[in-house]
Amino acid sequence: MKTSVKIQYFIAVAAFLAAVGFGIAGFIVPPPGEVHESVLYLIAQFLLLTASILGVGAMFASQKMSLQRKLQQLTEKEEEQ
Repeated sequence: MKTSVKIQYFIAVAAFLAAVGFGIAGFIVPPPGEVHESVLYLIAQFLLLTASILGVGAMFASQKMSLQRKLQQLTEKEEEQ
């Protein structure tokens, strides 16, 4: 696995864990059970970052596989002729 991909997955996991941590902390700090809107905004940003990193990576991987499949089909057709 490339170093850049490892870094992307590390950032995605760290952002997700940070969102979970801030969510838990938001319920614990006074007043208990009430999460301030700034904490909710921060959680949303962390989750959006996680989804963006994982979603873009998955999109590029699927497009790469699709392109490889098409190229293989084209080369097979040329070899048959």
